[in-house]
Amino acid sequence: MVKKLIHIGVALAAVVMATMPLGAAEKPQAQPSGKLPDGLEPYLEARVLEANGHYRQAMEAYARSLEEAPGVVEVRVSYGSLLVDLGMAERAVGILDPALELDGEGLRVRALALAQLSARNPDLLDQTEQAVRAALDEGENDPNLYMALAQVLQRSGRPEEAEKAVVELRRARPDNPRLMVLHAGLLRELGRREEALELYTRCAADGPAAAGCRESQVELLVELDRPGEAGEAMLGWLRDIDLDALMRAATLLLDGGRFQTSLDTVRRVLERAPDSERALALEAHLLSALGRHPEAVARLRRMLKKNPDNLDLVLAMAWSTGREGNQEEARRWLDRAWGLVEDDPGSRDAVRCALTAARLELIAGNPMVAREWLDRVGDLEAAGVDYVRMLAETFRREEQWQKGVAALVRVQPSLRGRAQSEAEALEAEFLLRSNDPRAWRRLRPLLESEDLADVLLALQVLQTVERWQEVEGEAAAASERLGEDRNLLFIRAAALENLDRVEESEELFSRLVASEPDDASAANYLGYLWADRDVNLDQALELIGRAVSLDPENPAYLDSLGWVHYRLGDLDEAEHWLRRAIDLGGDIGDGTILCHLGEVLLAGGETEEGREFLLIGLDKGCEDPEHVRSLLSRADDANR
Repeated sequence: MVKKLIHIGVALAAVVMATMPLGAAEKPQAQPSGKLPDGLEPYLEARVLEANGHYRQAMEAYARSLEEAPGVVEVRVSYGSLLVDLGMAERAVGILDPALELDGEGLRVRALALAQLSARNPDLLDQTEQAVRAALDEGENDPNLYMALAQVLQRSGRPEEAEKAVVELRRARPDNPRLMVLHAGLLRELGRREEALELYTRCAADGPAAAGCRESQVELLVELDRPGEAGEAMLGWLRDIDLDALMRAATLLLDGGRFQTSLDTVRRVLERAPDSERALALEAHLLSALGRHPEAVARLRRMLKKNPDNLDLVLAMAWSTGREGNQEEARRWLDRAWGLVEDDPGSRDAVRCALTAARLELIAGNPMVAREWLDRVGDLEAAGVDYVRMLAETFRREEQWQKGVAALVRVQPSLRGRAQSEAEALEAEFLLRSNDPRAWRRLRPLLESEDLADVLLALQVLQTVERWQEVEGEAAAASERLGEDRNLLFIRAAALENLDRVEESEELFSRLVASEPDDASAANYLGYLWADRDVNLDQALELIGRAVSLDPENPAYLDSLGWVHYRLGDLDEAEHWLRRAIDLGGDIGDGTILCHLGEVLLAGGETEEGREFLLIGLDKGCEDPEHVRSLLSRADDANR
C-alpha cells in the first residue's frame, strides 16, 4: 500500500493561520498554542545550516525533523537532496523509499541517488533507468537527470543511445566540461576516436576537467599510434618541475621520431636532476638516434662504469653500438641485458629488451635472428603494435607470405586493441601478396568499419601492395561514409598521383595545405611532387622548407629539401640535406634517399661515391629503379 506523505506546506499554513489577527480569517474553534508543528523547527534550522555550509549540523537537524515528522514530504526530499550532494546516496535512497508517493522533486532526488549507487552496483542499473525516466516524465528538466540517463545507458552497454542523449544535452551546453568528457568517452567506446580526440583536446586546454582530458588525450593519441603528437601535447602544459611527466613526454616523442624535441625535453629534466640515470640513458639513446653515435657511446661507457647492471644503460649501449655499426658488440650488450631480465620473460623490461634486440637485428638485415628475439617475448599484449610490425617484417624481408599469415593468425588471440587490428591488416597484406582470395574477407571489415583508425590501417595495406585503384576508390567511399577526414583526403591524393592523375592529386593536396598550412606532411608531399616533376620549384622550396621547420628531424622532409635544391641547381645544399637525411635514418629500408644522394654526387663529378650510393639504394629498393640503372649505365660509359 502506497504511503501518503503530508506536505509541509499544510503545516506552514497552520502556523500562519494561528498567528493571524482575528477577523483576517475564519475564527478557529480552538485557541492556538503558539507551538510549531512537529518537525518544522528542526527542518527550518536544517535549511539555514545547509545554506550556510554547515552540512554535518544540517544533517543532524534533518534527522531530528524526520524523527518528529516522518510523514512530511519536504523533510525527506530536502534531507535526501543534501545526502546526494554529499555522496551519501545509500542513505538518501533509504529515506526516499519507493513505497512512498513522491512528487516530481522527490522523484528527481531519488533518481540521482540511485544513479550514484548504480555506478558502483550494476545490479541497480535497470531500477535507476526507471527512476530517471519517471522523474523526466514528471517534467523535471534538471540536466543532471539527462546526464544520469546517459551514464546509465552507457553502463548498460547501450552507448549509441547514451551518445544520442548527450548530443541533446550538449545542444544547450556545448562547452560544459562534464558533458564533453562524457561525450568523448562514448565516442571512444563507439570507435569514433578522432571525434573523441577533438573533444578531449578542447577540454584539455583549460577548466576543471582539463587534467583528466589531458591524460585521455595522450592515451588516445598513443592508441591511435601517434606518440609524437602525444608528447607534443604534453609539452603544452608541463612545467619544469614535472620531471616524471617530462620523461614520459620525451619517450613518446622518441617513439614518434621527434628526436630533437625529445632531446630538448630530456635536457629540461637534466637541468633539475643532472644525475638521473634514466634521463642520461635516454639522452644517449637520442644522441644515437640523431646520428651522433660516438658521442652517445662515450657517455654510456662512463655511466656503465658506475652502474654496470642498469638495464636502461645496457640497452642504450646496445642500441648505440649497433647503430654505430658494431653489431658484434651490440649483441654482447643485448645478451647482457637479457641476462638481467630472463627470469621473468613476461615483464615489461624483458619485453623491452626483446623488442630492442629484434629492431637492431632487422636494421642489420638479419630477420631470422630478429624473429628468435621476438619468440622470447612473454607478454604479447604488453609488446603491442611494435611486436606485430616487427614480426611481420621478419617474414616480409624473406617474402614468406604464407608463413607470415600463419604466424600472425597464431598471435592474434593474445593481442588486444590496435595491436590486434594491426595483425589483421598485416595478415590481409600477406594474403594479397600471395593472391589468396581470403585477403578481402579479412580486409573488408576494416575498410567498412566505423572506426577511422581501422579504415586507415586497411588503406595502408592497399598502399603497401600498390593497389592504387582500390586505394582511391575505398578512400573516396570512406569519406562519403565517415565524412571528409584529412587522412582520407591525403591517402586519396597520393593514390591519384600514383595513378598519374596528377592534376587531381595536386588539387587535393592544395586544398589540404590551404586549409591547414602547418600540415607538414601535406606541404612536403605537394612540394616534392612539384620538385620531382621539375615544376613550380620556388613554391616547392617554400612548402618543403615549411615542412622541415615544423619537423626538422624527419628524413623524408630533408630528402625533399635536398631534392628541390638539386632541381634548382644548388648541388652543395642538395648534398648537405641528403646526407643529413641519411644520418637521421633515411637509409633504413628505403633506398630512395640513397639514390637521390648518388645522383647529386654524380652531377657534381664524384662518380665513384655516387655509384656506390646508387647501387646500395637500388639494392634496398627505390622509387624509380629504371632511372637509377640508366644513371649507372651512363656513369660506367663515362669511365670507359
